[in-house]
Amino acid sequence: MNEKYLYSLIAVIALFLVAYAGVEVAGLQYLFGIIIPYLAIITFIVGFVLRVNDWARSPVPFRIPTTCGQQKSLPWIKHSKVENPFGSGGVIVRMILEILFFRSLFRNTKCKINEGPRISYVWEKWLWLFSLAFHYAFLTVLVRHLRFFLEPVPFCF
Repeated sequence: MNEKYLYSLIAVIALFLVAYAGVEVAGLQYLFGIIIPYLAIITFIVGFVLRVNDWARSPVPFRIPTTCGQQKSLPWIKHSKVENPFGSGGVIVRMILEILFFRSLFRNTKCKINEGPRISYVWEKWLWLFSLAFHYAFLTVLVRHLRFFLEPVPFCF
């Protein structure tokens, strides 16, 4: 076994023993069963909101090294409002398209040097397709599990 994995395994076992001793020996069922899970959910939601807020404040929400559109420069050169947003509207549209459709991953290309030397680019569409399928499946599982926490249950669940 790799030494790097051993530290993680020891940490997981130690956390399990702390929780087990806290519940069985010290009688802290309320702490480990209610307070700590709610604190974990609150920490996750606050961190998620802060991260989205940080992305929304930046001129380009995701730091993508290459863009495929013209930025706003001279008045006679038409710029791409979504690819290189100038205002808040373009940032919002680009962020929505990035979150829902993974546009930067769709444009992901792999550069390969062939004989010659010649450069060729290979599309990585399978990565985009399966990452999109994975994230939408995860979203479906999350939305379906919300029915256990919402009262009354909305009609779509």
